Amino acid sequence: MDIKRVMTDVLEDLVDKELKQFIWQLCNGVTAGIEPIPRAKLQTSDREDVVDCMVKQYPDDAGKIAVQALCNMKQNELAKRLELKLQEVQQPVQEEVRNDPESMQPIQSDWLRAYSITACSQQFKHRLLTQERNDVYMPTSSSWRKGSALLINNITFDRSEYNRPGAKLDEENMEWLLRALGYSVEKHTNLSGDAINRAVKNFSKRYEHRDSDSTFVVIMSHGNRFDNKDAILGVHYQRKNPNDYFFVENIFSHLNSVNCPALIDKPKVILIQACRGGTTITCVYVSDSAFESDSWVHKEKDFVCFMSSLPDVCAYRNPHNGSYFFNYIVDVFSTSAHKYDIMELFRRVNCLKIKMLPHSNFKMQAKCHYLNKYRICSANCQPLICVLLVNN
Repeated sequence: MDIKRVMTDVLEDLVDKELKQFIWQLCNGVTAGIEPIPRAKLQTSDREDVVDCMVKQYPDDAGKIAVQALCNMKQNELAKRLELKLQEVQQPVQEEVRNDPESMQPIQSDWLRAYSITACSQQFKHRLLTQERNDVYMPTSSSWRKGSALLINNITFDRSEYNRPGAKLDEENMEWLLRALGYSVEKHTNLSGDAINRAVKNFSKRYEHRDSDSTFVVIMSHGNRFDNKDAILGVHYQRKNPNDYFFVENIFSHLNSVNCPALIDKPKVILIQACRGGTTITCVYVSDSAFESDSWVHKEKDFVCFMSSLPDVCAYRNPHNGSYFFNYIVDVFSTSAHKYDIMELFRRVNCLKIKMLPHSNFKMQAKCHYLNKYRICSANCQPLICVLLVNN
């Protein structure tokens, strides 16, 4: 059953008086930012004609606008039924497109990052900020993103066997991407655990956060678990200095609404590449053809945290080319951030990873919790959209 049939079937439940109210909604734009349909096109319309006119006027959003019009009329049961029917019809098509193997090819070994990122069209930006403004984090500036990013990369350790060859490339690529997306980047290299803590804490106090619309924190190092808590290792960590580490939970406590009120109601994206405890620390011994393990996960409300793999499962970093995780992020964001929300971007990163390493038994995981005023991640509703509006 196609979208037209679904919409027509639902409108059949409206009596003539209610259909006139529905048409009145369309002629008056339904809600702010939606272009009204000229009255002349709907004067003698039956239900099928109304649907045809809507699909022509709003080819991508006819169903969503019909749901909104029904809600405006207090026809909540019909609106909900239409919304569920539309999801049933659209989901198979969306999944087919999103998982199309031709659209997401694995990154090749000679991969180079793009020269620039693709910008949003003004039409896309206008539609998102008008028709979907209740479902997105609204930017603080209409002209250009304002935001700061923190980038910490531990490459060289006191124990040379802990060194992370290839990590410098990840740092360069992520710095390029963040700046291209409009973020100012505060960068630190080779920090102790205490220094990581100070860097994150000082970053949380930056005055610029008041005028920002979002922030990124990217940390790359080794890790372990102490007192049953995930920790990032400082560069001085070794048997003689076992206390050089930074607890992951401190990232979230430093940037939460209590300690960083300037970032309340603003998305905070955390990217982590650090191995997690137990036997995974043995993966730090890297030969010319070897790959290295990095993984852990944490979650907190108002944050989106992405890790390179499932806990206790190896992610991969080539000493000569950097990590697949960050290569995929740079590739997907530079080519697709102009049209997809951040959850979809990372889903595509994960798809690339699976294609590149089809025999590995892991996937990238994302944990996200949002404030109740926004849509939340659950089985019954869509996740809040965090879109990186890429300006020309």
